[in-house]
Amino acid sequence: MKTLYLDCSAGISGDMMIAALVDLGLDQVLLERELRRLALDDFELVFSRGIRAGVTGARFEVIAHPTDTHKHAHLPGILKKIRGKGLSLDVEERTARMFGRICEVEGGIHGLPPEKVGLHEVGALDSIIDIVGVAIGLEALGIERVIASAVHVGSGRVNAAHGSIPVPAPATAELLKGIPTYQLAIEGEFCTPTGALILAEYAERFGPQPVMVVERIGYGLGGRDHPAFPNVLRAFLGTVEPGSVPAGSTHDASSPSVVSIEANIDDCPAETLGFAMERLLTAGALDVSFQPLQMKKNRPGTLLRVLCRHEHRDDLIGVIFAETSTIGVRFADMTRVELPRGSAVLDTSYGPVAAKSSTWNGRTTVAPEFEACAAIAREHGVPLASVMDAARAAAIAMASAGAR
Repeated sequence: MKTLYLDCSAGISGDMMIAALVDLGLDQVLLERELRRLALDDFELVFSRGIRAGVTGARFEVIAHPTDTHKHAHLPGILKKIRGKGLSLDVEERTARMFGRICEVEGGIHGLPPEKVGLHEVGALDSIIDIVGVAIGLEALGIERVIASAVHVGSGRVNAAHGSIPVPAPATAELLKGIPTYQLAIEGEFCTPTGALILAEYAERFGPQPVMVVERIGYGLGGRDHPAFPNVLRAFLGTVEPGSVPAGSTHDASSPSVVSIEANIDDCPAETLGFAMERLLTAGALDVSFQPLQMKKNRPGTLLRVLCRHEHRDDLIGVIFAETSTIGVRFADMTRVELPRGSAVLDTSYGPVAAKSSTWNGRTTVAPEFEACAAIAREHGVPLASVMDAARAAAIAMASAGAR
């Protein structure tokens, strides 16, 4: 499996990520051609070479010429700049999902619905280019999996639109939940909100480099030169063979291994369990379910089952103890079979609807995303069932066309 391992010991930002991909062989002409499809203000892309603390690498910069320097970017406006511009479906849906995620995070911080959030740093033209550019680069290089080290976030304070704020910035900290991070006595913002967004979207796991056959190494330079260490994002591109195990790990690096956490609960109100489910999903659970039980003394109870990745196990156990009345949990490693998945956009009478696809034995199934249908139903003031019916019909047509 073609794998990209990111060494984030100097943090990560959008421009460093694109620079690392260029250093790995991403075609600059292709990247610029695809980015020029976007409905953006005038901009220039600058590719160069440089040195950081003795390490040579690639540098990527965006020089923007905005028509209105005081204008804030909102989610609907950003999506209009991206959708229907000729990008691949995967790039379009990835980037749309990423901007939806940052708007949810910023909305939670500022107490606003996602569509009302006015983005500053991440909504700026250069950050839109960074986020879309990374999606283009990963697809162009054929990268199937991204793994990353623990992330050096920096320390001190940084100036932002709302004044001086501590590092990591609030949005960065939210996006890095569930991701191993650390600080050193070196002041500066080494992990930007865009960098954190990239990791939250693409990285499947975090920790030491897995056992892999490295083919190329790319160095993406940061904007500043720190004499104490190379300010570079180092990217290893290679293959991870089935059965390979990363140092310090006890499970297969390439198999879809998960942890099942269970607890029997007989003295917890239903509303408390519902709240616990929300907290577990926010903290990184892949799935949370409840099952009725008949427990000792003939009392009705509930089996709580949580599926998660290995790196989230301890955090989720902590959530279970904090949010439920249980005094014990059990867990076991499991291996699951995952169908190849993808994303698609369905053409309906209500407009485009995001969908997900899966393939088994050459047969593709396409299913509309519920939240996308719900948003359209609210926007048009029509029943959700009508939107879902239209989306399902478009999904069946798309799957049938793909089978021919």
